[in-house]
Amino acid sequence: MPIIGKQQEVGFSIEGVRGTAETTVSKWLKNTSVTINPHVEKVIDESSQGRIEDSKQTRVVKKWFEGSINGNIHIDALGYVLKQLYGAVATTTVEADTVYAHVFTINNDIDNDSLSLFIKDGDVNQRVLNGAVVKTFEITAEPDEYVKFSLELSARDEAVDTNTPSYDTEYEFIAKDITVKIADTEVGLVSATAVGTKSLSLKWDAGSIVDHTFGSYTPDDIYNSKMSLEGSVEKNYADDTFRDLWQSDDAKYMQIVLTGVTDIGGTNYPTITILLNKVQVTGWEKSGGADELITENIDFKAFYNETDSQQSKITLQNVTGSYEAPAS
Repeated sequence: MPIIGKQQEVGFSIEGVRGTAETTVSKWLKNTSVTINPHVEKVIDESSQGRIEDSKQTRVVKKWFEGSINGNIHIDALGYVLKQLYGAVATTTVEADTVYAHVFTINNDIDNDSLSLFIKDGDVNQRVLNGAVVKTFEITAEPDEYVKFSLELSARDEAVDTNTPSYDTEYEFIAKDITVKIADTEVGLVSATAVGTKSLSLKWDAGSIVDHTFGSYTPDDIYNSKMSLEGSVEKNYADDTFRDLWQSDDAKYMQIVLTGVTDIGGTNYPTITILLNKVQVTGWEKSGGADELITENIDFKAFYNETDSQQSKITLQNVTGSYEAPAS
């Protein structure tokens, strides 16, 4: 029987061994658009046998998986993406048995822990993909929408899966929940005035490399080759702060905080804190008609800060106790 997109379901687990699929799902992700497809590379045999037909057959030479997941940001599911993307996480307890803080930092390695990706296509097909890695990850926000994410992944191989999807309470964000600040120092972010942002986009690019070697159709591994982080904001043009930054080599600290409204325990709230340690403006322009507000569109990039030994870090405060591989 045919299915529709709403009947597709996806779940995550951190792999204890890279490329070895986990048997259980740590987190099923709600309200998503999922397009994960097998990729096959074929080669045509052009040898001839005294005939004018151009070829006699084709053979598969490579197999792997690629695709995308899109939807509303869910703070507990987000941690599985960040663990793969950043590689390192330190977890502390905020409220006993209730609320936890997870600080994700760049591991400076090319083989971060991979994901097992569980895909259920209604009653048509259900499988688990092993060795999944993040290619790109993007967060976007507009005043009249939920905060959205877009995730591109690559994976190595598949196997049949029989896990039954189940869902926990999740916490989502809207534009009202977002605060954007810039300052000359990290400490200065605390007292800095929030930037009156009207739209926001942040995009991480891990530069994934699908590495095929002799002896198998499927990749030997999939590596992350870089950590690129770029973004853009739109705001009303009210001063020359960003115009001046565009025309200079000056750098700033930037902080984007998303704070939910639900008390998840002990007067603590679901929170995403994104710190960029060295931001420079890479593009700037203003626009607007005679009867419109004049706005400025600002492009920026996060660079490695030698003093901090860091480009960026992300802190999640949520109800997930750990982002490690499931107990075997």
